[in-house]
Amino acid sequence: MNGLAKQQNNLIAKIPKHNFSRKRRGIELEQSVSEDSWELKDNGTLLIPLGAQPGDYKCAVAYSTSPRNARQIRPTLSRMSTAPEFTFKPKDSSYREGTPVKLHCEVTGEPRPSIAWLRNRQPLVSSRKFEMTQANSVLKIYPFLEADAGTYTCIAENIHGRIEHTARIHLISSVPPAIFDPPQATSVEPGEQVTFRCRARGVPKPDISWFFEGAEMPLKQGRYQTSDDRTEMTISHVSRQDEGVYSCMAGNSVGAMMAEARLSVKGKLQVEVDKVVDDALLKNIVQQATENVNRAIANTKTQLARDGVRSTSDLKRLMKFAIPKQAVELSKSREIYEESIRLVQSHVERGLMLPVGDLHPKNVSYESVLAVSHVQTIMELSGCQAGIFRNPCTDMCFHNKYRSYDGQCNNLDHPMWGVSQMPLKRLLAPVYENGFNTPVGWEKNKLYNGFPMPNPRDVSRQLIATHDITPHGHLSSMVMQWGQFVDHDLTHTAPPLTRNAYTTGAVCNRTCENLEPCFNIQLPKDDPKLKMGREVKHPCIEFERSGAVCGSGETSLIFDRVTYREQLNILTSYLDGSVVYGSTEVQALELRDLFGDHGLLRFDIVSAAQKPYMPFEKDSDMDCRRNYSVDNPIRCFLAGDLRANEQLGLTSLHTIFMREHNRVAAELLEMNVNWDGETIFQETRKLISAMIQHITYSQWLPTVLGKTGFAELIGDYMGYDPTVDPSIANAFATAAFRFGHTLINPVLKRLGKDFNPIPQGHIPLHEAFFAPERLLSEGGIDPLLRGLFASPLKLPKSNQVMNMELTEKLFPRAHEVSLDLAVMNIQRARDHGLPSWTEYRKWCKLSVPTTWEEMATEVPDADVRNKLRTLYGHPGNIDLWVGSVVETRMPDGLVGPTFACLIADQFKRLRAGDRHWYENEGVFSKAQLQQIRKTSLARMFCDNGDDIDRVQRDVFFYPGNSTLLYEKCSMIPEINLNMWQACCEGTCSMNQDSQFTGNSRKRRSKRTCQLDDGKVKQEGESWKMEECTTCQCQ
Repeated sequence: MNGLAKQQNNLIAKIPKHNFSRKRRGIELEQSVSEDSWELKDNGTLLIPLGAQPGDYKCAVAYSTSPRNARQIRPTLSRMSTAPEFTFKPKDSSYREGTPVKLHCEVTGEPRPSIAWLRNRQPLVSSRKFEMTQANSVLKIYPFLEADAGTYTCIAENIHGRIEHTARIHLISSVPPAIFDPPQATSVEPGEQVTFRCRARGVPKPDISWFFEGAEMPLKQGRYQTSDDRTEMTISHVSRQDEGVYSCMAGNSVGAMMAEARLSVKGKLQVEVDKVVDDALLKNIVQQATENVNRAIANTKTQLARDGVRSTSDLKRLMKFAIPKQAVELSKSREIYEESIRLVQSHVERGLMLPVGDLHPKNVSYESVLAVSHVQTIMELSGCQAGIFRNPCTDMCFHNKYRSYDGQCNNLDHPMWGVSQMPLKRLLAPVYENGFNTPVGWEKNKLYNGFPMPNPRDVSRQLIATHDITPHGHLSSMVMQWGQFVDHDLTHTAPPLTRNAYTTGAVCNRTCENLEPCFNIQLPKDDPKLKMGREVKHPCIEFERSGAVCGSGETSLIFDRVTYREQLNILTSYLDGSVVYGSTEVQALELRDLFGDHGLLRFDIVSAAQKPYMPFEKDSDMDCRRNYSVDNPIRCFLAGDLRANEQLGLTSLHTIFMREHNRVAAELLEMNVNWDGETIFQETRKLISAMIQHITYSQWLPTVLGKTGFAELIGDYMGYDPTVDPSIANAFATAAFRFGHTLINPVLKRLGKDFNPIPQGHIPLHEAFFAPERLLSEGGIDPLLRGLFASPLKLPKSNQVMNMELTEKLFPRAHEVSLDLAVMNIQRARDHGLPSWTEYRKWCKLSVPTTWEEMATEVPDADVRNKLRTLYGHPGNIDLWVGSVVETRMPDGLVGPTFACLIADQFKRLRAGDRHWYENEGVFSKAQLQQIRKTSLARMFCDNGDDIDRVQRDVFFYPGNSTLLYEKCSMIPEINLNMWQACCEGTCSMNQDSQFTGNSRKRRSKRTCQLDDGKVKQEGESWKMEECTTCQCQ
């Protein structure tokens, strides 16, 4: 029929004497007239092309007696009968033994052909081995073995014919693994390094796995590192805990093979240790260690209570006792463990006949010579086997919609990722002098690459500190302030528990010895800090080591043992607004107004504009009095982060977000009368978190990394990835994100409504620390906010790194030298065991200079390179923070390539690994997301400042001195909160055990519940949400 299909009306033969007409889209077709698309025959047959829509053609029956009864009949399509034809044939192929094979055979024909398969010309029937699906068009063979090779024929048949096609399936020769270079039994001294090798042949290439005493080992964790091809496994700083059988398994699709070797750890000292150490001794030692640690903590508290709070230094010390109790206990367990190891060492060495140096190598942890059973005993007695409470993540009504306060249950596969009070993540194995816990610089005069590590104070004075400040050409000081705010949402390393040495009880600021937890910085004799003021100063900058934890990750202890010293992040890793709400439920409840049930944050006093300030801290000694304001004591403000009072600019930003929460909550309350206080609070918290995320990623990070750097290193959001661990990296928290210290101006400007200085003037930075009374009595938050968005940022330069307000006047006190922020950064990185700048450049896949001549690309300033050479001797010794802040900056960015790499890695993981990320599908509706993208700090300042009426739209951009460049608040876009209007909130309870009554709800909310039996429970009656079949809000 020349491509036309026959379409017949079956009523022709059955209804004679009636007139038939055929219409296409309402237009009558003339008989025997042919077009390209259709043909009407004399006998009433209509031919239409293949693929045409039958619905376009109608057949009408016209009754001669009653034209009004004419009706339309739906045409039926009768396809032409055709013989089978292949549309897809199986092809000759080759497969490895053990792999799945899938053969496709697709045919057309009318009627539909049946398909059958032959194997080597013998019929096949469907079975577990040979599975036929999709009307036999797909043949699956699994597993494919040598006997299955041969010919496979597909036969298609109908009444018009039979066709077949044969494909030959070959077997690719596979060879099971054979280990030709197995690991060898080895004996080493404690503290040494050992490498096991396991190489195997096979086709396909075998994969290598490693096992210790039958338990599979991680690829790269702690002291255990495998090569990229897994053929080598290296254990550094070997201890007796590592003694045992190590196995490697080589496996591929056709087989597996194992080989094993024993590692023996033998040293002269362990023989002596085994003679004198038993469980009874260990019990006494751990008890003594516990007493030493508790006494040191108590002495510190007693001293602070006796001396009172007379300076910002005292406040900094008090902050360590305000951290969550659970974090204190976790840190204390590690301190007791390490003190126990030290006491064991002291006990054993007192009974030795030979000098310990003849028996035990220097800079090797004493832990390495203890028997495994002894280490496990100390772990148990010190509390190291305990951990934090784990949420079972069963309340999915809550966890599907809202974040937990501590970050648990965000990742449902890995519920402890990103959780508060967990160890910081390692990107590289740490560098401790004894491989266990002592930092670089602990032993005086130890050489690295042939040179001693420089005193951090020398680095600060000669390289970092600067009198001269260059203002940035187009960025405002708000860039610095937002960076600190974000940092306080992400990182807060657990501080030391005490400033008293465990061994002697000496206060850390009275000694320059390295005695746990003291790791003070000796001052050079010509240091100007020693001559400041009239009082005699102690010749050290006080420094206590960060609090540590026993475990090294989510799984806590590798093979049930303590590994190297790890530091604790007491905040959630997620960018989740914890800076506003806290990282524990206890903190959040302290901040909430629980009496009104309106979802608000509480406050104590208001400004002259009747806008609230944060509440005062009442339950601790966090008294923010200063030396010159004893007659006007003001307690510290209480916020989601303990450091909200650290400086006035930060305090002002905290106040803005506290007010923004209450502003949003009030609007949600007004438009959603059915919501209770918990729902309002959680919805507002969720929105505030989204605002922080949007500002950070869309506006702030492109400023820090440069737009090109952001696009290349972070890029567009690609959705939630549950395999990404968002935990904060130690290198990020301890070094990279401290880049903001290079952006700080020495003076906080305070500008009035006319953008001129207020009568009280600007405030030197060292006077802005812990000074809430100056915020309350000298103009409020507006002058400080204007001073941040209407003044230029300090330009970071390799020869102007940090202003001297931070290196010479940080937290001064009469009898003690003031702190030095650059020194603290350097010493803290050493305390945490961070490897050098060059090691992180290697991790980032950047060029790694090995000579000073090669440094010219990374550090073009010859004077800066000469100073580095004088201080460090070798490029491989340069501290991470120091090397990174003197690098050439990224185009349009504020950091160099190393910090850009580390910052981008962290923020990319924070976004991809956050199930509640604001752009993740389902977190917000499309309409809500569209509104969130209007978020700006400018709008927040307009809404929540006392009397801010002009601001630039992008507060990170410095428009210059002209007030004409600032827009009126009426021109700044705002979020339309009507997108959050709702009636009923579904059937899920906000509380697992909620029983709703009229008394527990707002009185103007009317809610009814219909039960299974049809009864309706009215407001005021007791009913449970899970009993409801219908929920109605009125």
